[in-house]
Amino acid sequence: MKKSVLFLINGLGIEKPKSYSIAIDEIMPNLARTKETSYFTTAITSSLEYRSAYQRFFLGDTYKMEIDYIKNNIINDNIVNNPTYQKLAQEVAKTDKKLHIFLEPTNDKVVEEVNHLLSTFTIDKNKKIYLHLLLSQLTTNEYDKLITIINFIKFHISQNVTVGFVMGKESLAEEITKEQLDYTKKLLFYCSAERWTETEKKLQSLKESNIRPCNVEGFCTTNECFITNGDAILFFNTKRDNYDNILKSIYENAPQAFKDEVSLSIFSLVKLYSKYNIEAFIENITYSNSLASILQKYNKKALIITDSQNMNLVNFYANGLNSINNPYISFAPKDENLYNKDYIDRLINNTPYDLFIFDYHMDASSTVNNLKEKLTNVDIIIGHLADACVNKNSLFITSLYGLKKELPLADYNTEMVTIDYEMQIPIFFFDYSYLKSKYKLYPGETNDILSSALRCIIDDPELYTLVRSKSLINGFLGK
Repeated sequence: MKKSVLFLINGLGIEKPKSYSIAIDEIMPNLARTKETSYFTTAITSSLEYRSAYQRFFLGDTYKMEIDYIKNNIINDNIVNNPTYQKLAQEVAKTDKKLHIFLEPTNDKVVEEVNHLLSTFTIDKNKKIYLHLLLSQLTTNEYDKLITIINFIKFHISQNVTVGFVMGKESLAEEITKEQLDYTKKLLFYCSAERWTETEKKLQSLKESNIRPCNVEGFCTTNECFITNGDAILFFNTKRDNYDNILKSIYENAPQAFKDEVSLSIFSLVKLYSKYNIEAFIENITYSNSLASILQKYNKKALIITDSQNMNLVNFYANGLNSINNPYISFAPKDENLYNKDYIDRLINNTPYDLFIFDYHMDASSTVNNLKEKLTNVDIIIGHLADACVNKNSLFITSLYGLKKELPLADYNTEMVTIDYEMQIPIFFFDYSYLKSKYKLYPGETNDILSSALRCIIDDPELYTLVRSKSLINGFLGK
């Protein structure tokens, strides 16, 4: 029975200009060997750390599913029966109070659902509604796309809604400093922070200053978008998330700003991971496209080999944001057995698992020498896996996120160099049942990798794959 193996060298990527070279071919002969015999392409990642990388990897592109779920299960004909909706509707009916909607602009399609929700309320023509944007993008490369999304939102949002202030989702530390509190008080409660009516120019200047969107300090785009006592706030979130840094800033600044007993009604679409009691329209979203759901559907089993401390986190994402004991997913800690060729061959070819995921992280390296040492050890395992898979199984060697950090060359040489693999990651693939004369590995994104590996062992055209017939590709391109 054919199997599929994914070896993740997380943090590994395509060297950007001026990045220090770690000479992979010289220290990784087995990976160099697979380059000669495998398909090769690249993927774009928007992740710089393992939590967001895991989510994209195990759940795929969740955004469309989340929007569809919200449309079908929240903002539909039955919404008026939702008790949280009824409470929010009462707040919206207060003409003299504002409605503040916090939204992450990650896709322009969300504006349709915001408009749909607003259309269900009875809104006075004088009602002031502000849409506040929380930037979650992790790299400066995202600014051009972000500008397009925000311009689309500004043009298509309901005519009685004004874009208010814009701030980075991660701009506030978990322990908010006094300076941050003072600034957010100006921004959120007085509208006296920096003001840019032309958001495109501001975002371009932030890009030129190399400030990541998620770290943007915050600016106003209009007057009078500040929060006043008695206002209602809605987090229009498409997934469970943690906004406690922003909520903390609101709750801690409000008493001084209002100089009165604080009366704010705060809601969310999907229940937040929060220490605050925020009423939500629904408890959770069920992710039908998780690894667990796909394995159950096709009666397949997976073994995930990772660090012991990461098992709970991997289990949570692989099971569709649920922590459960799953009969279709097993875990094993990394150990010295993986350097044994016979052990690897028995593991891949003589155990009841259909999918294997080896999860390694390079970003914890303390020096360049340490990084090279880790890669050398990983190369030994890759050689064993290549031998175990040749003419039998599919093997993907790739990464989930890039690495950008300054490292000393060695413990004995403290000269600092920059390792920069921020955006592009490599995908090496070989499977001798896919002839190179007939198939091609197409570029994609990190959320395409897992489905591609599953497609190699599950005959279902609904599973998206980067491995495609050349005749189909040429036909699509008109060649």
